[in-house]
Parts: sequence; C-alpha cells; structure tokens
Amino acid sequence: MVMNTSGSQRERFRHIVSPSNPVLKIFRRALLDGTTRQGWLGMEGPLLLEEALNARPAAIVQCVLVGESAATKFQALLDRVPKEAELVSVSDRMFEQIAATQTPQGVAALVEIRPPDFDAILLRRGVVLLIACGIQDPGNIGTIVRSGQALGASALITLRETVSPFNPKAVRASAGAVLRLPIIRNQDAGPLFARLRRARVRIIASDRHSPSSLAEADLKGSVAFLIGKEASGLPPEVARAADLLLSIPIRPETDSVNAATAAGIFLYEAARQRGFAYRREP
Repeated sequence: MVMNTSGSQRERFRHIVSPSNPVLKIFRRALLDGTTRQGWLGMEGPLLLEEALNARPAAIVQCVLVGESAATKFQALLDRVPKEAELVSVSDRMFEQIAATQTPQGVAALVEIRPPDFDAILLRRGVVLLIACGIQDPGNIGTIVRSGQALGASALITLRETVSPFNPKAVRASAGAVLRLPIIRNQDAGPLFARLRRARVRIIASDRHSPSSLAEADLKGSVAFLIGKEASGLPPEVARAADLLLSIPIRPETDSVNAATAAGIFLYEAARQRGFAYRREP
C-alpha cells in the first residue's frame, strides 16, 4: 500500500489485512451498535472525526480506522490525531465491508466520551436541561441533541426506554453534537425529579390543552423541559410530576408538533428570554 502521508504519520499506521482481526471486529460492532463494550463511541466519516478532535478534552480519540484512499485524501485531518491514538489502515474494500453507511468515506474512529459531572451541572445558575421521556426515533433524539447544543442547553437527560443518543443514526443526526452536549442516560423519573427539585430546577412539560402559553412563561431560572414520545407524548404519571404545563401556540386544527421541533421551540424561547447569553461565552 502506498500512502502520500508524512513520514511520521506513515510510520504510525498499522496495516491490517485479515478481516478477522480483533480491532476490525470491534469497529464493525461499534459502527453497527453505537458503542464498544468499554463504552467508546463508534463514529464514521471525516466530519465526525473532526468534531471529535475539536471536542477535546470532553472527547478522546482512541483509535482511527482509515481506508487506503482516505489516508491520502484526509491527510491533513489525520495529522491532527493525537500521538496517543492508534492509526489503523485497511484496503478500501475491507473498509466498505466494515462501514455502516451506504457511501462510506473511508474514515472511522473510536471515541471515549468523558462522563459528565451531573452534580456540577446542577450547581450552575440558570441551567437548561432537556429530559427525553421514551423517545424512540434515533433521528429525533439526534436532532434534539443538536438543537440543545446549538441553543445553550446544559445537558440532555434520558429516561429508561429512550433510544440511545449514541445510536449511529442519532450520532449522525446530531452532526457531532453528542460530543459537546453533556448526556446523562437511563435515569428513573422519580429519583431524577426529586434530585432536580432539591437543586431548585423547575420541571416543565408541554401540554397542548394547558391555558398557560409558552410565550407568556418566565423561563429565566433553572428549568428542565420534558420531551415525550413521538406518538403518545408524555406518560400521564410523568406529566403529573411536572411543576408547570405549557402549551405551544399552534393552529387549532393541528394536533401537535414533532418531538424534536417541540424541544427546539422550548429551547429557543428560553434562550431568547436569557438574551442568548451563550453567544458571549468564550
């Protein structure tokens, strides 16, 4: 194999020819399921690798898998991979057999995401939390993560029975935002809500029948927005636990809006009321 990479990078590559190699088995599983047994996130494509490199130290690239052609095409990007990470090269054909996308670009990575400190997040002033309550569509959860990161959310929390934000489709829909927005997974509603109340975080749910409109609510304190399932919305017991029910002003003949759209609307209103303060962050 001939690669026009720099001398230092060329020496770092470990070329694998056997499809039964353990490293390739790990990549194949991670790109299919989302994570490895160690919890490392499988990501495919140069854009997601770039996001991972930009998200340090919250994300740590552990290993990069590169197809023969991609090693030359993305040389500048590969030069940014930390020396501590392993670089593995395979033939283009073998990469296509491992990839999970229909048009693979020849780059994949295993990324360790450092677990967020939930207690530290709750100590901040004016936190904005998103709580996904049983959302099943990975595209929706990925879009929610992307909107949350863009509009100043402090973290995403998922209740049990919610699709993993690290599902490969969710990761792609997030456009790499899963590497930047703190994510706390698989929580039980009761203990979580008790913890939020101790931290003086108001729990807010969307209810199209509520006489209280989102446009009239004060969202400048610490808040947590409950986002329900795509078809059935919030479970009744979860909705009853909310401190405030707010309706989104939509046309009367419209039943509801998409879960990810609702999350974006709530996030935007909270950000607007706070003067889009995140734009002034360093």
